[in-house]
Amino acid sequence: MAYQTLYLRWRPSGFDTLVGQAPVKQALMNALSSGRIAHAYLFTGPRGTGKTTTARIFAKALNCQNGPTNHPCGECLNCRQITDGSALDVQELDAASNRGVDDIKNLNKNADFAPVNCRYKVYIIDEAHMLTTEACNALLKTLEEPPEHVVFILATTEPQKILPTIHSRCQRFDFHPITQEEIVAHLQKVAEGSDIKAEKEALELIAAASEGGMRDALSLLEQCGVMAEKVTAETVRSVRGIIGREILRELVGAVGQREVASALTIFDRLLMQGKDISQILIELSGYMRALLLYRATPEYQPIYVTDTAEELAKLAKLYTGERILAAQEILHQAMNELRFTARGRVTAEMCLYDLCREDNRTLKTLAARVNQLEREMAALKAGGLTAAVSQEPAVIAAPAETRKEKPAEVAKVKPTEVINTKPAETTKAKPTEASKVKAAEPVEKPVQQKPKEEASVVPVKTPQPQPVTTAAKKEKAKTTVPEETKVAASPAGNNPSAIPPLVPGNRDVPGAGNGSSDQGYTPYAGDWATGDEYWTRTMEILKAERKQSIAACASHGYVMAYENQTLIVGFKMKYLCERLQKPDYREVVEDVLLRVARVPVRLQCVEDTGGKPAGKSSVKNTTGAPAGKSNTPAKGEAQPNVSESTKKAMEMFNATLHKV
Repeated sequence: MAYQTLYLRWRPSGFDTLVGQAPVKQALMNALSSGRIAHAYLFTGPRGTGKTTTARIFAKALNCQNGPTNHPCGECLNCRQITDGSALDVQELDAASNRGVDDIKNLNKNADFAPVNCRYKVYIIDEAHMLTTEACNALLKTLEEPPEHVVFILATTEPQKILPTIHSRCQRFDFHPITQEEIVAHLQKVAEGSDIKAEKEALELIAAASEGGMRDALSLLEQCGVMAEKVTAETVRSVRGIIGREILRELVGAVGQREVASALTIFDRLLMQGKDISQILIELSGYMRALLLYRATPEYQPIYVTDTAEELAKLAKLYTGERILAAQEILHQAMNELRFTARGRVTAEMCLYDLCREDNRTLKTLAARVNQLEREMAALKAGGLTAAVSQEPAVIAAPAETRKEKPAEVAKVKPTEVINTKPAETTKAKPTEASKVKAAEPVEKPVQQKPKEEASVVPVKTPQPQPVTTAAKKEKAKTTVPEETKVAASPAGNNPSAIPPLVPGNRDVPGAGNGSSDQGYTPYAGDWATGDEYWTRTMEILKAERKQSIAACASHGYVMAYENQTLIVGFKMKYLCERLQKPDYREVVEDVLLRVARVPVRLQCVEDTGGKPAGKSSVKNTTGAPAGKSNTPAKGEAQPNVSESTKKAMEMFNATLHKV
């Protein structure tokens, strides 16, 4: 007799020899014993799990001369013909090659005829999901009302592709992957009956590689039996292209110790041995999975197919659970990239480098770092260090443009001089202990003013400089400034009540008319530094997400205050302030602020126009006046009549109108 492959020679001939699928066997045997035989069945499940084999056994049970019976004899004419595939009344149709409507029409015609030798006509349609839509529609009528002597058995690996109208007319049985223990036991029986010497470790590797498919396991056993007289684990690895357990252990250890050079050297050695890049990454992922499950529960037996408990215990010390999860994320991304790249080695090398990095930026790693920081903060709170830190004075950073100035330029301001500027132009610094004591001491006599020629003030670079006019200097020279006012006006002063009052509408006083003193908020109140950081990060996110129009409008704003979860942003231009305050722009910015701050933050836009610098004209000298002479109309001079739009433009740009 001609040689038969193992999966054909050892194909089960009855329900008793069928491996696994206990629920399916029990249901079909009960149907046979009770006589409740349906006219259509749908067998679904992965490849190699026994769907077609079970269909043949069921056909023999229906047509056995002793039947219908749970245990077909296998000796009668019908059983023998069904086994060798020569029975006229049991037909197998491969829907992958006979998928057209004409094939189904022929099947429908033949189904009307009575059986030749058997009790039932059985049609086994394999890979039923491959039928065309027209063929399925042609089958519907016969499947719905078949002749009494016809039974349909549809087998498929993808039941979701079966039309619902066909699915509803069949009894469905799900075939599950066969367990590893059942595969190993059956392989031992097949090896003994086929004169194949095999180690149990080799059979376990074959069962693991088959992934629940008995046909794949038998084919691999037969191939290994041809390769060597005795099937060992090394034989299975050689046939399957599996990298050795020892070298895989070395690779995992090098990655765990973050030794990039060693990991790449081992990887190069594997490639020189002819190992496939995808297989290397797959097995590396499998070993990581074994390490993670070993850390979770060492009693979980399936992981010991990968390696022994002693070796897993050694390598598990090099990894944390979060790092293993991050490694799996990196490996899965690399395996997906391998399908679309022609240079798989580069992808794998970059993957190994990323696995060895100290600061890999996967979401799992970042989440682990956040958890670590939270634990450290909890430890600090428990130790009472937070209370000590909270007693330190808050350091409020200045606006972005103010922070750029050099410390030397700020130091040029003399201690006895008071610059009456608006809060946005003051660089706030951390108060010293000396300043605290000095501010608390009572002052008995006014500060001696320096001569007029020495009273000039070195200007401080600010976002919108407002130089002190001559009139303001004279007024300042006449004023006696108490010591408390000096401290309050200094950058370190953080007491809003001590700031000298501004005269509304006075264009000669810097900071007047900017709208910041009557906006219903305290400038630079609350945690200004945090608000400024939120605003900077929000601008970066808006630009990164290509929300250019909103980013362009918001880029002209700067943080005025942040308190009570409200971010006050000032604008020099009124129409930009009004535009960002509209719901369509404001809601987008508040959503980004929520992502940045992790708490709801309300955005409030205010107009901060500022006063026109005294003695300077915002327009060109169009009258031809000599240099150094201002074209500004004198006090009391009538202004020409202008339209409302021109007035708004003049207010927006701090301009004046001149006759030509």
